[in-house]
Amino acid sequence: MGYQNRQPPEGINYEPQGWQRDFILLVLGFAAGLALLTWLVILVLGWSARWIPFSWEQSLSDSLNEQLEPTERTEYLQTLADELARAGGLNPKLNVVVHHQEQETVNAFATLGGHIIVLDGLLDEVDSEQGLAFVLAHEIAHIHHRHPLQNAARQAGLGLISALIFGRGDLNWLAGSGGQLAMLDYSRKMEREADAWALEALHNHYGHVAGADSLFRWLAEQQQAGTLPEWLSTHPDTEARLERLEQLSEARGYRTDGTLTTIPSVSP
Repeated sequence: MGYQNRQPPEGINYEPQGWQRDFILLVLGFAAGLALLTWLVILVLGWSARWIPFSWEQSLSDSLNEQLEPTERTEYLQTLADELARAGGLNPKLNVVVHHQEQETVNAFATLGGHIIVLDGLLDEVDSEQGLAFVLAHEIAHIHHRHPLQNAARQAGLGLISALIFGRGDLNWLAGSGGQLAMLDYSRKMEREADAWALEALHNHYGHVAGADSLFRWLAEQQQAGTLPEWLSTHPDTEARLERLEQLSEARGYRTDGTLTTIPSVSP
């Protein structure tokens, strides 16, 4: 019997789907793994940040006291913030330092070390001290819950993951954008938590919550006009926010009518 060099059957090493299916599965698996890693980093760093001593956080932001000079409005804002902090039950291990800046942007924000920055635009727009007080109490609530530190820790963690996996370049930017989208949901949760704390502080301080929604009604008008400030992209929907404040007030038995106080007229 002679040797025969038989040819293999036709199509024995042929995959009808081609390499595209395996490539797509590989990309999807990588994306899912990266998403899971990102979620775990956000969760773990956010949870652990609250245990970092406040003194460490303050050391990171000491330069703000030198960069932001006091104005004639600062004393009034600081006094009001101190009263609201007591009314809301600010963690006694923390403290709040209020700064005022002469900028037309309608905004106020809390940052590391218990610092709150209030811009002139906000003072010009709110029509009562209660409206201002709610915004101040909202920012104090962020400090109470250590939200600025949690966000900073998460951002640092996301940046580290992005740099380790993608290095520098376009892919690093893409991963960072994905992390930012994941952060938005945490920011909205923080906003709702801060609103609830601020409403209680306002009620405890004034005996009612009239005027608490002053800024949000202005924001709703801006939203309808299509001119909503860009910084609100991380915040809950304004209409939903107004509705939630109303529901919280009703559920907690807070008075929604009361005397509104005029913001003292102080030359900036």
